[in-house]
Parts: sequence; structure tokens; C-alpha cells
Amino acid sequence: AHRILSDTALNCAGGATPWGTWLSGEEFDEGQIWEADPTVEDSGEARPALGVFKHEAAAVDEAGKALYLTEDQPDGRFYRFTPSTWPDLSSGTLEAAKVSGEDTDGVGTVEWIEVPDPSAELQSTRSQVPESSSYAGGEGLALGNGKVFFSTKLDNTVWAYDPEGSEMS
Repeated sequence: AHRILSDTALNCAGGATPWGTWLSGEEFDEGQIWEADPTVEDSGEARPALGVFKHEAAAVDEAGKALYLTEDQPDGRFYRFTPSTWPDLSSGTLEAAKVSGEDTDGVGTVEWIEVPDPSAELQSTRSQVPESSSYAGGEGLALGNGKVFFSTKLDNTVWAYDPEGSEMS
């Protein structure tokens, strides 16, 4: 056994990548995603393009060439990261989900709003996209049957996002 990641704090769920690395999310306000190779000691590398916020989980949608991220805050957001060059996570576009429809409560059609400054240098990530939808304590993420599933702990809900139809249920 060996340490694959050091000099990080309050790491949480994260998630595996199809290319054999592990994404570890720091669960504090200035937290980042770190990518590490489990076969290489102390191989962790910060991925600031994936945003600075209280990260919980990460899941890779290889078919859609995107990553999905949850934020563990009472008003956390559901994020999508699209790398500039697949599968290099060093640059790309970070977006937050905005759900619209009749009486949504988080259910409806999803529009993705770009986060202007994922580094959150002047303003918290979620505050940069105030029109995005909030979710009550984002937790685990999983992909299956063409959908992205995530849970929220403060309202005990499992959400299903359909990337093909841009629908949240």
C-alpha cells in the first residue's frame, strides 16, 4: 500500500475515471478536485478548472465527454465540466445546472450556465450563477442506463439527469 495523494484537506467521495485515475474532491469552501493515479505514489495533481467549492463526488460520462460534480452545501449546485481536449482535465468549461419548467422543485428541463471564474477568486462558484438551481446537500454520483444519478442528503432525494433529453427528474 502507498499514499496516492497528499497535501490536501477534507477529501470526500470523488470518483473513478475510465482512464484509470481517481478524482478526489476536497470538501471545504476552497476545495478542489485532485486527480491521482492509484498505481503511483503521491501522484495527485490539482484540477482547478473543475471549480473551487465544497466538492463531494465526481462521475465521468465517457460517452458524453463530460464530468458531473456535486457540491455538499445546503444550497449546493450540480455541475458539468467539459474538457477542452478529452480526457485532459487541465482546462475546459465548468457549468451549473438551471432547471426550468412548471413548479420545478429541481425537476424539469436543464439549461447549463457557464461559471465565469471556476477559480472563485473574487466570488464563490455558486454565487457566480445565482440563477442556477440549488440542491440540498449534494452527495454521491453514479452513471447508469444513459443517466446521471445523484443524491441530496438534506431532503433524502435521488435525482436522475438525462443528458440526451436535458431533463432532471
